[in-house]
Amino acid sequence: MEPLNMASGLAFFISAWQAWKQLDGERWREQWDLHLLSGLIALVGLASILWHASGIAWTQWFDAVAIATFAVVYWSVFLARIQRLKTLGILVAWAITAAGLAGLLAIVPLGAFAGTFSYLPLLVLLLVGMGLAFRIDRRLGRDLLLAAAIFILALLVRALDLLLCDWAVVGTHWLWHLLVAGLLFVLVDGLIRHAQLRETKARDDG
Repeated sequence: MEPLNMASGLAFFISAWQAWKQLDGERWREQWDLHLLSGLIALVGLASILWHASGIAWTQWFDAVAIATFAVVYWSVFLARIQRLKTLGILVAWAITAAGLAGLLAIVPLGAFAGTFSYLPLLVLLLVGMGLAFRIDRRLGRDLLLAAAIFILALLVRALDLLLCDWAVVGTHWLWHLLVAGLLFVLVDGLIRHAQLRETKARDDG
């Protein structure tokens, strides 16, 4: 039901605003990457609404590109802020990541369940990030564990929507939107809290 799918897309804007308002507007230089991630949540919502409102082919690509952009930026910020990697280290980590994802994409049937399986590489990347985070910040690790649980539930809901679409009036795609909006908030909120914790510790140590 497209009106409901469009309306549920507004959840991304709520998530973006909740993340954005935790940041200090006067410290843009130190927090520009976190501001960018918050803005990208809204971009994902905009792309989703446009796709469900129009059904035009290019808006579907816009939707996919918005999600991919968030994933790329998030992983880069994660490597920089959590793993404390510099430019060269980030590039090496991305080369390893790209090789691993390429291998996974070669064996995953991306078109299965209306493209639901195409999100599995992102789930694997999230699980890897969770493992790395637990070694550095257990609270962030728990945040990513929660994000992974939400992601798995969201994928199940998305796959279920395909099975129900022939006879269910509403379907479950709207719930996919709500879950993903929550997922993106949890991801960005975890990074924001980690950054604030490190800043507080640095001030206390100083």
